[in-house]
Amino acid sequence: MDNRRFLWIALFLLCASQPGSTQTKSASRNCREWKKGACRVCGIDAAIDLSVQNKTKTPILVCREMKPGPAKVVMLTHAEPTVSGVWQVEFGLGYQTSAKEECPHQFIASNNPPLKAAYEVGPVTIEAEIPPDGMIQALACVGLSSARAGAEGKETGVSLRVFQLRVVSE
Repeated sequence: MDNRRFLWIALFLLCASQPGSTQTKSASRNCREWKKGACRVCGIDAAIDLSVQNKTKTPILVCREMKPGPAKVVMLTHAEPTVSGVWQVEFGLGYQTSAKEECPHQFIASNNPPLKAAYEVGPVTIEAEIPPDGMIQALACVGLSSARAGAEGKETGVSLRVFQLRVVSE
C-alpha cells in the first residue's frame, strides 16, 4: 500500500513538471501580465545597455507564450554612436516571428534637426502580429552615417540604453 502512494506522488510530480502543465509560466520570465493562460504584456523592468552594429538587426527581447493576434511593440531608448562626433542616426524598432520579420526606421535624425552626438529616441511604436506559436522577438535596427560638414562619410555602431521595452498583445 505504501508503495502505491509513493508511485502516485512520483507520477503526479512528474506530470506537474512537464511542458503544458501550470509550471510553464516560469519559462516566460519576461512576461509582466498573464491573462487566461497567455502572456499579454512582455517586457523589461530595468534599463539595459547593449551595443548594436551598424546596419544590423539586433535581438533584444524574446517573449514566449504570448496571446496570438495583433500586438504593439514599444521602446524608449538613448542612442549614442560608438565613435564620438555628430552623427545622423536612423533607428528602427522591429520584431521577428516564425511568420514575419520587420524593422522599419521610425526615427531619422535629419528629420529632427539639429544633428547631435546622442539622441533620445521614442517612445517608438510598431504594430506586430503574434503567430499561433505565441513567440515574438523584439529587434533594434540601426543605420548611421557621418553628418560632419566637409568630413568623409563613415559608419559606426551605436550604444543603446533601453529604458522601456514592451510587447503588448491586444
